[in-house]
Amino acid sequence: MSRLSGETQPAKTLVGGRYKIINQLGAGGFGRTFLAQDIHLPNQPRCVVKLLLPQTEQTATLQMARRLFDREARFLYQLGNHDQIPRLLAHFEEDQQFYLVQELIEGQPLNRELVKGHPCSQEQVIALLIDILQVLAFVHQQQIIHRDIKPSNLIRRQRDDKIVLIDFGAVKQVSSQKINPETGETHLTVSIGTQGYMPHEQLAGRPRFSSDIYAVGMLGIQALTGVHPKNLKENPTTSEIDWQHYAKQVSPELAHILDIMVRYDFRDRYRTAAEALEVLASLPRQQLLSEAEEEIPTQEITGESQSGMELPIPDIRKLANTTVPSSMMTRSQSRTTPQLHPPQPSRGSATNRTTLSIPQRLVKFGLITISITILGVGLVLLKTFLSAQATGENTDYITEYKTDYSTEAKVTAEQLLDEADQLHKSRQYQEALKLYDQAIAKKADFAEAYWGRCYSLNKLQQPEMAVVACNDALHFQPNYPEAVWSLGQALDQQQRSVEALRLYNQALTLKPDLTEAWLSQGITLQKLGRSVEAITALEKAIALQRDLADAWMTKGEAQMTLGRFNQAITSLNKALQIQPNHPNALKLRQQARNKLQR
Repeated sequence: MSRLSGETQPAKTLVGGRYKIINQLGAGGFGRTFLAQDIHLPNQPRCVVKLLLPQTEQTATLQMARRLFDREARFLYQLGNHDQIPRLLAHFEEDQQFYLVQELIEGQPLNRELVKGHPCSQEQVIALLIDILQVLAFVHQQQIIHRDIKPSNLIRRQRDDKIVLIDFGAVKQVSSQKINPETGETHLTVSIGTQGYMPHEQLAGRPRFSSDIYAVGMLGIQALTGVHPKNLKENPTTSEIDWQHYAKQVSPELAHILDIMVRYDFRDRYRTAAEALEVLASLPRQQLLSEAEEEIPTQEITGESQSGMELPIPDIRKLANTTVPSSMMTRSQSRTTPQLHPPQPSRGSATNRTTLSIPQRLVKFGLITISITILGVGLVLLKTFLSAQATGENTDYITEYKTDYSTEAKVTAEQLLDEADQLHKSRQYQEALKLYDQAIAKKADFAEAYWGRCYSLNKLQQPEMAVVACNDALHFQPNYPEAVWSLGQALDQQQRSVEALRLYNQALTLKPDLTEAWLSQGITLQKLGRSVEAITALEKAIALQRDLADAWMTKGEAQMTLGRFNQAITSLNKALQIQPNHPNALKLRQQARNKLQR
């Protein structure tokens, strides 16, 4: 990244009490990025400090930003276990500004290698796609959608030439959330993503794992054609990307894979990175061998890092073969990955040079053949717990899922749904998710199975993924009251109570006797301080089902808010009759008794 002028420096040069700002690396609508030193550690190692800027100073907006910031920081910390994702070193709030501190990646962004008008060979593109998809498979396994895959968010690491995935779009929510002052509803002020790499469902605010696949596919097409995605036209009849006339050299097999990756309809794409990886690994071996058979002279190579340091960089146009890194690789492992195009060194900078000989190149090519063969076998297992997921969940059941799927091939989607419903009724939500996924694999438009996923994910406190599953259910069955209610629950878990309340009302319009929606409405109204309305909703829930401990407990809480302590004790006693050890009911009843004794 280039150094910017001093006018964009932060107000102070020391943040978090230990990170000394050296210079600015970049700036955008979501915040600024700085090169810094950790002065509390020996040798004062360099790191990257990201300043995220909420777009208003409203209290409600800052509270929402704070919650999002803490959540996304947890995600980044979890992702940093992978060798090709920068580690999160710290996160903190200072003067109502939010900071992330991450590992510095010495290297250069991929956009310096993708040269306009200079297409890469098929072998180079396959190597690039495999490198990106392997780290993305790990990301998807953690139930995270990147949402902003593009060349500038892919760094070619200097020490081993591997691709490192940076700048997760989810974090940008911290600075893009606003609250409508009239309705109290939150909304994104901009779409998270980048034009040309972002599919239509992501533009609509409904990203899926396959949205990341679309971005990777567009990046592959850009490398193969030398044309930026913004300059590629859609077919007026099918709305699909019209690109193959720019890449006459592409094989039908690779063209077909890329076409599937960038389908307009998300349901027609590979659903996860693991699924796309398996298909790439199964390409005919001769497609990977073709360029290796050419004689290429020794090539001098040069380059520079994002921080301005001069770095030796191999030229993939002369070196089209690579070993394939494992998507689950630890930080101690290291392999070599080729570049697409050598960058031009900066003016006035010195260059370090190195050479690669033909024998080295052929040895490396033998490794890629072996690696891709092993990768293909491994991905058969990986696909069973990632690629069959329409939207994703925790997956620690490879063997069991594979066995179930293969031995129960004759079981219908409806039978799988019935069995999954029984599991979720018995609160075995993780097991239920497996069967819902198997049902969806057999029947892609199965709205009831998508709703089952949403319900289970809510119970597992994974509201982001629940939102995706509920939206899928509503895509296939727009007036599905249970899915509308569950979508509200997912938003409620994300502290979006006003939006959730609107969905509960919508669900009750569709189905007035939906007990769960009355209960959720009452709980949310009480949370918003609307106790009289909450009691009305809770009484309707109780009239439909009298053994709802949470309904009685929340009714008692609302009565206490209104100063009706005797009535509150009666309601709380009802809750404790149904659930004797209900912790909130016990606590509230004691508080009500204390009030009466004063």
